[in-house]
Amino acid sequence: MIDRRDYDSGQFEPTEAQESSSLGRENGGAGVGSRANRPRTGMPSRGNCAGSAISLEGQISSRRDSEPETDQAWTEGQGRPSCERAEGRDSEAIERPSGDDYRAAGNEKKRSLGLTGPLYGRHLTKEQREALRAFIKDGSSKHSVAELCSALEVHRRSYYRWCKSNLNAHHGGGGGMNRIRPKEETAVVRLAKRFPDWRCRRIAYHLEKRSAAFIGKTKVAEILKAHGLNHPFEHQPSRPQREPEDMLLFEPWRKNLTWGMDWTWVNVAGRFMFLLVLLDWYSRKILSWGLYRQITQYQVVTVVTEAVAIERIDLLPAGEMRPRLVADHGSANCAKYTRSNIEIQGLDLWLSGIGRPAGNARTERVIGTLKREEIHLQEQYESEEVAHASIKGAIYDYNFNRPNQGNGGFDPNSVHHTGRYELTKRRERARQKTNELRRKHWEQEASSSDKALT
Repeated sequence: MIDRRDYDSGQFEPTEAQESSSLGRENGGAGVGSRANRPRTGMPSRGNCAGSAISLEGQISSRRDSEPETDQAWTEGQGRPSCERAEGRDSEAIERPSGDDYRAAGNEKKRSLGLTGPLYGRHLTKEQREALRAFIKDGSSKHSVAELCSALEVHRRSYYRWCKSNLNAHHGGGGGMNRIRPKEETAVVRLAKRFPDWRCRRIAYHLEKRSAAFIGKTKVAEILKAHGLNHPFEHQPSRPQREPEDMLLFEPWRKNLTWGMDWTWVNVAGRFMFLLVLLDWYSRKILSWGLYRQITQYQVVTVVTEAVAIERIDLLPAGEMRPRLVADHGSANCAKYTRSNIEIQGLDLWLSGIGRPAGNARTERVIGTLKREEIHLQEQYESEEVAHASIKGAIYDYNFNRPNQGNGGFDPNSVHHTGRYELTKRRERARQKTNELRRKHWEQEASSSDKALT
């Protein structure tokens, strides 16, 4: 044991290796500011260390100085110094086989199966899964399952699922237990034959709304293609995108915060009439509309007043947020009579930029839907009464039946009265229940087939 007092009094003579460690950096030493030149405080006793460790200290003193001092202390609860523990670890490392042997064996096993790289989330055949499961099971006596799965680069839960489930079953989502049932596939085919013009998105959302089946639109497209009911893909050139210069820089989070209004022309008995619509931007629901021979300030005020009465905006308490009406720079919208009437009803009129239809993009999108699905399908309407009845039916179908992509597949009326968040939660609960029913169905099918074989 070296006493600090002996070191200060000069009785302790440093060894030759220690003198070399105190040299400057230019002479090959550690330098003045090195750890070797700092005063040592609280050095532990080394009387219990083995002789081999003491001789090793004399040979490599600089290494001893660079190591932390806590490695030389006694370990509490073990009753032996750390140097002895280090010797024990070295002996164990010599006796124990190499720690990378299972990794080499795992790589060799993957190469024999024609697999390379990580296997996380990859689709494996039945033979590959069976071989990997047998490899992990055979090596579990020497190594842990975690080490073997890490060597194969596969998830542990995949191995346990392979051990639990039947590898002969179809391998898909949920271990093959989340496949659609024959009843759901029949519902898709029946609806596709009933409405040949409906695409996969419309069919999926319609079945979900009727609680007949909860299937994604991609799976519906696969079913239609398997039965020869799919529609040919029509590739259309992309339109040039123009960056909007003046738009509302916020998204309404509930109904009756932002309204949009616009009109389009309709061919009725060889003459033009105008369809004026007003919708809520949050739910995309058409609140009020009218078919007129001309659009003036009076028609605009009529449609706005009807929407205010339907939504009871005039009965809101003082200080409550009222809708902002978005429209273009048409003469009927810019008229003083229109502005004064809108302000009297508590609304705020916001006019989009001239020649900038993107400022009222959501309203333009709804009018485009009415054109494509109703107005443009008719060469011309026979009379004003026929046009009014046909357009009324199309607007009713749009509000109450047609799924809206901007609403996540929900119809505008449901979003307007219930809210998009609540409907999304209902969908999640319904899909979880459907997954449970599918799992029970295929488990019963598997058990019945096993009983038939026995």
